[in-house]
Parts: sequence; structure tokens; C-alpha cells
Amino acid sequence: MKKILSLVVLLCPLLSLAQVQGIPLDKPRLIPEFVLSDKEGGTFTQSDLQDRWTLVMFGFNSCPDVCPFTMRNLEAAVAETSLRVRPDNVPDVVFVSVDPARDKDKVTDYARFFHPDFRGVTGEREQIDKLVKATDSFYRLMNPDSKGYYDVQHSAFVSVIGPDGKMRAKLEPPFHAGKTAEFLARLQISYRRELLN
Repeated sequence: MKKILSLVVLLCPLLSLAQVQGIPLDKPRLIPEFVLSDKEGGTFTQSDLQDRWTLVMFGFNSCPDVCPFTMRNLEAAVAETSLRVRPDNVPDVVFVSVDPARDKDKVTDYARFFHPDFRGVTGEREQIDKLVKATDSFYRLMNPDSKGYYDVQHSAFVSVIGPDGKMRAKLEPPFHAGKTAEFLARLQISYRRELLN
């Protein structure tokens, strides 16, 4: 019993940190044409962002903390969002590996580990960079150590892309699933109002 209480005491500060870190953009950013692919050879392009809400995250499969933590956050937030919006407005989640040399054959499985509907894609450096630049993200491949292992620094936020193919907001982890779902639902309402004006 003491161990359980100790664990609750340790987790409480972490849980209190989780909140909505949703930031709507003042001016939506148009996503240019790009071509990425999954391990089965299926393509992911700018046209896949049309007519649906999409959450795009950059990272790499061997990321020890930020990527798995954020992907779990996304799984919970999307599940909560599905309770607030129509089924066709539940956002797709796309994990883009910025480390194709190591992840090309595994990125799809990595994304599906967190949810079977999540997509994992990567591609040529030039194509990755187009999407990174369009979303105002960043990454840097660090110098390898003596055994050839290298780390990757990358932005941690998640890009929220609307059905018009424009980036409309950022989600900064850690985010609370319920509050984030509410943020996404309100963002969709604002988008629909914008279309009517």
C-alpha cells in the first residue's frame, strides 16, 4: 500500500503538467506538394491532407522519450476527440521519421504499435525537408559515436492540419487528452464558421 501511495505522489506532479498546449496559428500555413511513403510502398502526399483533419508529428523510431511519450498522448487525445466530433472528423495521425536510413523498413510498424490506424512514413531527405519547413519544424542528425550510433534532435510539437491542407495549430506535449480533444473540437467549429463567412 505504501508503494502505491508513493507512486501516486510521484505521478501527481507529472499529471498536473499535462494540459492543453494547443496554439492556433494567426495565419494558416499552406502545405506544399511532397511525396513520402510507408514500408509497404503506399504514398503519403499533400493530397492526403485534403478533406480530413490530420495530426503530423516528426521524430525517429529509436527516440528514447519524446516520440513514444507524444505518440501515447496522441492515442489518448484522438480517442477522446472521437467522443466529441463526427467519425469523419476524427483526425488521422501521421508519424514522419526524419531518419529514413534507419527507419525506412520499420516506420509503419512503429506508428501502428501505438494505434493500428496511425500511419508511419518517411522518404527522401528533400521531401522530408519540404514538410518540415512548411510546418516550421526542425531536426538535426547528430554526429555518430565510435560505434556508429547517432542521436536525432527534433521538434516535439504536433502540427494540426485542416481539411483545406493548411496547418492551423500546434500541439505542444505534454497535453491532457480531454482538454486537447476539446481544443481540437473547437478548432473544427472555428474552421466551419470560417467557411461560412
